[in-house]
Amino acid sequence: MKYHRLKLNMTQSELADGIVSIPYLSKIENGYAEPSQEIINLLCEKLDIQPLIEEQGHLVLLCKTWFKDLFYSNMKDIDQNFLQIEKNIDLISNQDLLNLFELHKLRYFILIKNKKAAYEQFIWLEKQSKHFTETNLYYWHKFSGYYHFTKSAYPKALKRFQLAENFLANAYHLQSEEKNSLFYMIALSASYSRKTYLSITYANEALDNYQKSYNQEKCGQCHILLGISFLRIHEMENALQSYRNAENIARLTHDNNLLAIAVQNIGNLNSIINKSQEAIDYYLESYKLRDKSPIEKKIVPIASLMKEHYKRHDIYNSKRWLQEGLEIISQGNLDSFYTLEFQLYEQLINGDNTSLDQIILKKIIPYLEERELHYEKFSYLKILADYYFNNRKYKLSASYYNHALNVRNKI
Repeated sequence: MKYHRLKLNMTQSELADGIVSIPYLSKIENGYAEPSQEIINLLCEKLDIQPLIEEQGHLVLLCKTWFKDLFYSNMKDIDQNFLQIEKNIDLISNQDLLNLFELHKLRYFILIKNKKAAYEQFIWLEKQSKHFTETNLYYWHKFSGYYHFTKSAYPKALKRFQLAENFLANAYHLQSEEKNSLFYMIALSASYSRKTYLSITYANEALDNYQKSYNQEKCGQCHILLGISFLRIHEMENALQSYRNAENIARLTHDNNLLAIAVQNIGNLNSIINKSQEAIDYYLESYKLRDKSPIEKKIVPIASLMKEHYKRHDIYNSKRWLQEGLEIISQGNLDSFYTLEFQLYEQLINGDNTSLDQIILKKIIPYLEERELHYEKFSYLKILADYYFNNRKYKLSASYYNHALNVRNKI
């Protein structure tokens, strides 16, 4: 009411005349009074906004529904509702709601994997961010975290999620669930960034909250994160117990996706402790569990099987899994790092190392440096040093062993 009155340069006295008192109109405009439908109709008639107010109310409700669907990644009707809001966006007069819609568009483009639209929306929002309210800033940092995470820029994602935590009290809705979701993403991005203690702290906090709300799927995901963290600090028993907890939840709830992740990580643990055959068995189970998953999800166990067989000097089977991985990569929609990794192992497995050093130095290392993935950089520098050593290039080998150790020391 107030917005449209001011838009018409009308005073409270002019609008209230013949309908209500000025103090009562003031209460209506500030949300302190609920007038009868008759008074609403008379005021709207004077402002010539009745259809607009009804439509705006519908759009506000639609926005709230759309925001909630984005939070839960509920894809049903999400495109249709987005198009309906976008088509009628000029009818929304609340600037804060308009900002929230624009912010949620970034999350929407990330969910539907429209990389170009997500990039353009991120750049536009970055320019607008200096005008954001504290509620806007919460979603700006949170969705920016998702944006960087999908680009494998995990330290940047972690920083954004931690900034979002400062504005958590201003979340638009679902306060407790927003907290759990944010804490899980801090734990996840911290894990990818090798911030192990931070990951354990936030994963435990999220796990405790998810247990209280009986969210078994999220509990399982937290157990996976804890297992990865325990493994990195060489607490093998705790790591295995965490993975088993996730596995048990997955089997009880018939969640094949969670089960595939759990057994994949048990395979990783066995690989680290040099139980190679057990590792392969778990990787194969993970692979079979992903039979009905999107094809790109199969790349994780395939890559693990390829590398484990190569480690055993089983060229026949490593080549078999290499070919299956290359076939999936040729179909696109994968993180570019998998392409680089399979290009590298194609050289190693086939014994054609003519461009192995170029793949590592010109492609893999710049990719990892851009995303601040220092531990992975250490691993590939060591592969390069081994390559030079095996080719009797001892000076180059020593140089890259030294480089790898310096990177590791910084970690």
